Amino acid sequence: MEHTDNRRILVIDDQDSIHQDFRKILSGGSKDAAPSDARSAFFGEEETKTVGPTFDLVSANQGEEGVELLEKATSRGDRFAMAFVDIRMPPGLDGMQTILKLWEIDPDLEVVICTAFSDYSFDEIVETVGSSHQLIILKKPFDPVEVRQLAGALTEKWNVVQRDRANMQRLKEANLRAEAANRAKSEFLANMSHEIRTPMNAILGYVDLLCENEVDLESRKRYGYIIRRSGEHLLTILNDILDISRVEANRMVVSAREFAPVEVGREVITLLSTQAQEQGLALELELMSAVPDRILSDPVRVRQILLNLVGNAIKFTAKGRVRLEIELEGDEGLAHRGLVFRVKDTGVGIPEASLEQLFDAFNQLDGSSTRSAGGAGLGLTISRRLAQMLGGDIDVESEVGVGSTFTFRLYIGELEGAQLVDYESRSADHEADERKQAEQRPNTFIGNVLLVEDVKLNQTLVSAMLKRGGAVVEVASNGLEGCERVAEAERDGRPYDVILMDMQMPVLDGYQATRRLRETGCTIPIIALTAHAMAGDREKCLEAGCTEYTTKPLDRARLLELCRRVISSPEPPAALPRRDDVAVTDPQDRKPT
Repeated sequence: MEHTDNRRILVIDDQDSIHQDFRKILSGGSKDAAPSDARSAFFGEEETKTVGPTFDLVSANQGEEGVELLEKATSRGDRFAMAFVDIRMPPGLDGMQTILKLWEIDPDLEVVICTAFSDYSFDEIVETVGSSHQLIILKKPFDPVEVRQLAGALTEKWNVVQRDRANMQRLKEANLRAEAANRAKSEFLANMSHEIRTPMNAILGYVDLLCENEVDLESRKRYGYIIRRSGEHLLTILNDILDISRVEANRMVVSAREFAPVEVGREVITLLSTQAQEQGLALELELMSAVPDRILSDPVRVRQILLNLVGNAIKFTAKGRVRLEIELEGDEGLAHRGLVFRVKDTGVGIPEASLEQLFDAFNQLDGSSTRSAGGAGLGLTISRRLAQMLGGDIDVESEVGVGSTFTFRLYIGELEGAQLVDYESRSADHEADERKQAEQRPNTFIGNVLLVEDVKLNQTLVSAMLKRGGAVVEVASNGLEGCERVAEAERDGRPYDVILMDMQMPVLDGYQATRRLRETGCTIPIIALTAHAMAGDREKCLEAGCTEYTTKPLDRARLLELCRRVISSPEPPAALPRRDDVAVTDPQDRKPT
């Protein structure tokens, strides 16, 4: 905060003529002004033209009046930097008594005591008020130059002290914030060690059990389910850490396109229905008003925010329900209205003192080793930053023991011409039934696939995924070998239906291999397989000529669906898209927490 120099001076003297002379000297008085008798007696020489800063003078004729003026000014934050105090002011407080009372009110006040040593000696003055760096004894008579020098030096001293004190306070506060941030990050890292090691322990332990010969089929299925859930938990933590790093580096990308907001809400309910059912919670989607059938925003980020909010509500709700409400906000006649998503739960609630820090990165409400809920503690931070990037925000209301309501407001632009639809509210049971039916549909992909991957374990894993779906798979260990296999297959009249291309390989990487294939006129769909999930990685793959992009670890159902989709697409890929032709979109649509 910018500091404004304080030049306010309190003059306490029982003679009006002395006040006039101080005002002429310190407030820009004219050299032509006639000197008063008092000035001639106390200031000696004629007044000269004022040089340097001018001062704001306030006068008091008695000690009691000066004390009252200082007290009022200090209470309203309009402090005095210094005071000139006459030593003799009958019949009330004398100068030394006045100074002691002034310092009781404002210990920082710089004081000049004006004395002719007629009533008190120097030793008596020091004995009464003490020897202080804030007290100057000025013997009468004194000249205007001396007065101006004292006023300038002492007010500047007062301002320097106040600036230094303010700087020290800012440094102290910054140090406290840094220490708090370090503690929060230390707690975060300790919790992350626990969060990562716990599912890793489950994965390694249950893999060992799976390898035992005597394990029955039912146990193998149960172990496999635990391994998968543990892996998903690890992936969620990694995604959160990557997202917060993007946010803090201002590299988070949003991409606006049309989508149905209600369908995104239903998808969130479907994805989290199993988690809610495992905890015995009712999970509901309720439409509070007619909602636009299509809006323009980033569906990936909206889904990510809602998954975070609903997932957190489930996590911190032991019994009762979690409800996602969707409502169009504002009066019907307004052209610009906001879409509101409310996540209400009947959980533990949040103390009021903790609400302000709820959205701080690395700051968990319970960072102790005994906390009951896991996670990275980054979901709310990421969600609020994303909401603000989309032109909205997230607010929270909560009552301990009753529950919490998180409100996500999303700006959706111009509504003129938009179709408002009254949708049917859904419960998690409806969504679970639809999900079961979808899972019972055949998960197959019939086609010839070339997998270009250098890591043997990944070759085996991805080949198994594809073959179980019905695909015929051939493997190449680097980009150069992959290009040769494509050419051979074309010559033999058995072209591949799709190419799965790892992007980081020896000899010839996936980017170079894809470009080489496109330059030769190859129009086979190429799906990039990469462990890179940072902003811009998708664009880099598309620019190289890839048709689609997906990140590791791979989801089998998603991979098969992606293969089916790119093969059935009526549009063949362009030979080599230029950089300025590539739309900036988000990396993989993936599930956060």
